[in-house]
Amino acid sequence: MFSLIMLFTRAMGSCPMPSPDKTALLSDRHLRSRSDIVRLFFCSLTMFSTALFSTAKAEDKIRYGLSHWPPFALTEQPQPAGIDYDVAMEISRRISIPFEVRACPFKRCLVEMERGDLDLMSGIARNDERAVYMNYADTPYHAVSVVFFVRAGEQDRLTQYHDLYNLRTGAVVSSHYFEPFNTDQKIAKAEVAKEQKLLPMLNTGRIDTYVGTDPNASYEILTLGYKDKLVKAPFNPGVEVPVYFAFSRASTYQSRTSELGQIIREMHQDGTIETILAKYQ
Repeated sequence: MFSLIMLFTRAMGSCPMPSPDKTALLSDRHLRSRSDIVRLFFCSLTMFSTALFSTAKAEDKIRYGLSHWPPFALTEQPQPAGIDYDVAMEISRRISIPFEVRACPFKRCLVEMERGDLDLMSGIARNDERAVYMNYADTPYHAVSVVFFVRAGEQDRLTQYHDLYNLRTGAVVSSHYFEPFNTDQKIAKAEVAKEQKLLPMLNTGRIDTYVGTDPNASYEILTLGYKDKLVKAPFNPGVEVPVYFAFSRASTYQSRTSELGQIIREMHQDGTIETILAKYQ
């Protein structure tokens, strides 16, 4: 309501009005002039409608948060790319609303979703804490497998879950992997903003292992030059984590969550998501 009042005030200010020094000289006949009143009314109405329409058009976009997570999201380059980006652009086309891509570290993206500074985010696992401020699509667009990595030649240090109690384990802050790992206070964890920082930490001995998800973890080891230096640990929790798109509950677009889920189902059915995934393998 306040915004509408401000728009109307600006509109009134744009219409010709008598100057203060001449107002006193206006006669009752002029004040009551029907043509002047009608002209002023339609001028105000036109200016108000134009301002309101322009504001609505300017806001007709979805602010999409994208966190660097190869090959799902490649944001450290002039043009974003990756599985999530390609899926998002196809959703944008099908939902007929442009997406404004905003690159941000994973934790900051979550904060901005909670505050309503972002409308949409992808690459997120479902959990109760996030569901308070996110409205998830009912269909995941993909799933990732939880894996642990160790230095080559040290595979015997991590063959079962309880070995983690004797190791310093790297992880991405605010990430959701699996239980009991997520809440296990007996594991010494070194948390960082993004997964790429964990590779050199493990390679140089600052941590003993780190948890990640495939296919992106293996992609990073291959592309960042750690092949044959860092390898998967024998311990495999056997956990697949579905990943979703979700609207912020503070967003005006959250009412379209059902439509978002329907579009993702259709993209699975018509082979669009399979084609996108193949592009990055």
